[in-house]
Amino acid sequence: MNQEDVKFRFEVVEVSEIENGYQISVNVQIRWLKEKVYEGQVNVVMNPIGIFPSPADLAKASPYKGVRGKLGAELKRYIKIQKKFIPELAN
Repeated sequence: MNQEDVKFRFEVVEVSEIENGYQISVNVQIRWLKEKVYEGQVNVVMNPIGIFPSPADLAKASPYKGVRGKLGAELKRYIKIQKKFIPELAN
């Protein structure tokens, strides 16, 4: 699976406040050459130190190490853009 051919789509599903941060559930869709290869949720923890996607959820999303790395980086980038809206979405 070539990394350049992989596309991601993200949608924040649920945000809950935890001690010193937020637990965010993100619906992730992975497409390879316009074919959907994965759809599911990935949990992300956001705190003052940084944004941390769950390694177990990333491993479930793809068996390919390169795609997992790219997914983690793109997911962090997506949450960073949404950062100012996350407190409003918290339950």
